[in-house]
Amino acid sequence: AQSLGMIDPSIETELRAVLEDVPPVNHAFGYGSGVLPQPLRDDEGPSASARDHAATGSVVDFVFAVDDPRAWHRRNMTMNPSHYAPHLRALGGGTVAALADRVGAGVHYNTLIPWTKTSSSARLAPTTFKYGVVSVNAMCDDLVNWRHMFVAGRMQKPVVALGRPDPRVTAAQTINARSALAAALLLLPEEFSREDLLASLCGLSYAGDVRVALGAEDVDKVRRIASGSERGLMEMYRDAVKVVGSDLAGLTTGRGGEVWTRDGSPAARSALFATLPRETLHRTMVIHLPPDLLRVERGTPVGEVGGARLPDTDDTREESARMLVEFEDAGGRSAVESLRECLRATVRKSSLRQLLAGVLATSPSKSARYAASKLFKSAASRAR
Repeated sequence: AQSLGMIDPSIETELRAVLEDVPPVNHAFGYGSGVLPQPLRDDEGPSASARDHAATGSVVDFVFAVDDPRAWHRRNMTMNPSHYAPHLRALGGGTVAALADRVGAGVHYNTLIPWTKTSSSARLAPTTFKYGVVSVNAMCDDLVNWRHMFVAGRMQKPVVALGRPDPRVTAAQTINARSALAAALLLLPEEFSREDLLASLCGLSYAGDVRVALGAEDVDKVRRIASGSERGLMEMYRDAVKVVGSDLAGLTTGRGGEVWTRDGSPAARSALFATLPRETLHRTMVIHLPPDLLRVERGTPVGEVGGARLPDTDDTREESARMLVEFEDAGGRSAVESLRECLRATVRKSSLRQLLAGVLATSPSKSARYAASKLFKSAASRAR
């Protein structure tokens, strides 16, 4: 997932300069409104003025994937001690990594770091930046399985790759994009607009986010990302549209690409469900099917994700997907609503865990400043 030409290459180079001040990373990207264009008003598309605003005075967000977070944090504490709260510096890099994994959603964020880089472009004038650190294995696991749908959710929207991408992450991101398109199509009616599709894609990882419920997130964020990143979204999902949309869902377009139609047959719907990550499909089945219909195979109920898991085979996945659709067509609960509930629950849990980890990992003064900035941004979006 990359910005795909959405920003000036010189800005990309300047963003990459942040890597000079931290230990080496395997994979890095920038994301969010501080990096990519987002419209400022309801009637504003991704205009030049919006693009110019993208990074001016904003917080720039990064994610760094590393092979060994414990060792990376230990070294970074030596290089950048001020990036960590005093109690974390005392406890060490192992505690930072453990806090991210056991309390959070696998990512540790250092926030409100002063931006000291000089910029030759007026489009890049942030005041602070933050960066999340995650293991490459945890990143790939989330991209493939949507265990937390935290990093995976961020990478379902365009990001700016910094440096050479890690091939493990690239392969996992291909799976993430195809899964995201399958879910977005299932959540839409059989006929929809291009804007509906982009909003569905961008909204997958926001429904259920506790920050929205707490008023700490921009209420128009999904709409603004979809509008401001339209070109990047269409380009990053080009392969998925062919493999998942055209080949599995019978996706067709009309009116110059403005109106889209998908096949609503049981076979096409089953194929889309079968494209979802294994854990997402199984959790959806637990929500969707009555307990007496959860067939036992090799001693493990289909849909059970705690403890032993079903072998991840195409046959198992396809059979599970058929069960979902057949139960709905026989007069049962909507499989799509079960999927929607599953995604909300996944995002709600991971966002709550990440929020708690952030509170534990940050000094009280910095937590208060960061929360105030998020609440101010949310209030501004509600006032527009």
